[in-house]
Amino acid sequence: MRTASSGHMMCRVRISHLSSGSTSVRFIAHPSAIPHARHWAAEQARVHGFAPHSVHTVELLVTEAVTNAVMHGPPAGAVQVSLDPTGATLRVSVRDDSDALPVLRTPPPTALSGRGVLLIDRLADAWGVQPHTDGGKTVWFEVVREEGTVPGPRNPHAAG
Repeated sequence: MRTASSGHMMCRVRISHLSSGSTSVRFIAHPSAIPHARHWAAEQARVHGFAPHSVHTVELLVTEAVTNAVMHGPPAGAVQVSLDPTGATLRVSVRDDSDALPVLRTPPPTALSGRGVLLIDRLADAWGVQPHTDGGKTVWFEVVREEGTVPGPRNPHAAG
């Protein structure tokens, strides 16, 4: 387990590596965890050979999905972000303890929030939500690798 500091709040992050190439990170729902989840997901997308444009898309959409989980889920609930690379597709899943399903809105240009699901809808190649019988839900989305990029995993620290 890794502990990261963000201001006054400590964020406990638990990273798991699964044999299938999937990885996940689990943390307590708190705003301080959002940048950690975003940076972790971007690094994982790079490790798996996704081009900068796709990495930025993953980074933005993870930020939106995790922000929704933190802001709309129960205080101090659990949030888990999982990445599953399969061929040219990276599936990202964000599980939280809230039973409330995401709502696709079209807020006015002056609104300060409410665009997270809209961004996921517009920028992901596919997305959906899976309610869980034991409570909570998983919001998932897929980003397809840009043509001409090499499938990973690869070492992001290697020269070349």
